[in-house]
Amino acid sequence: MKFLSHYNVAIYSLLFLFFLSSCSKEIETETFENSSLVSVKLQGTQSVLNKANIEVIDVQFRILEDETEPNAWVSLNTINTGIHDLTDITDDQVVTLVDFEEIPTGFIYSIKLVLGDQNSVLKNGIEYELDMIDGYENASENIVGKQLIANKLYEFLIEFDVDRSVSFSSDGDANLNPKISTVLRRFELF
Repeated sequence: MKFLSHYNVAIYSLLFLFFLSSCSKEIETETFENSSLVSVKLQGTQSVLNKANIEVIDVQFRILEDETEPNAWVSLNTINTGIHDLTDITDDQVVTLVDFEEIPTGFIYSIKLVLGDQNSVLKNGIEYELDMIDGYENASENIVGKQLIANKLYEFLIEFDVDRSVSFSSDGDANLNPKISTVLRRFELF
């Protein structure tokens, strides 16, 4: 009889171990077979200005070669719209404009930073409202020329060159002629 009770304990122990091992947690990994993830970040450069406030309204990709086509530009989900002081976001500081947005794979011709009208600078204690140079239509565009590959993360870092973008006229007006550059990094998702 004692033999059977030890035998039962051994069987129950084995069954317990079997069920415990079969209840392992399965980890699901999401794949992006026909799409990529995109992040867009904004950064300013060191400047002689005390402040450089730029109003960001939208970030767009040009996905068609002919930019005059109605659907050539696609707006991204811009999460940090509003006024950003570019003198505060230099070196290792950035503002995330688009955060891990899933987009269909395809060719990206250009990236555009759409600006509002609330742009100003502070120089030597005097604030100047910035007038956009004719022809820019409140946007600054950079050529990307990159085929996005499925299941990858692309990080676009838009660097806004403050001192090259702002000029002062002899009349005391301040003008904005946006000069941006874009650094693109690609990361493996899995």
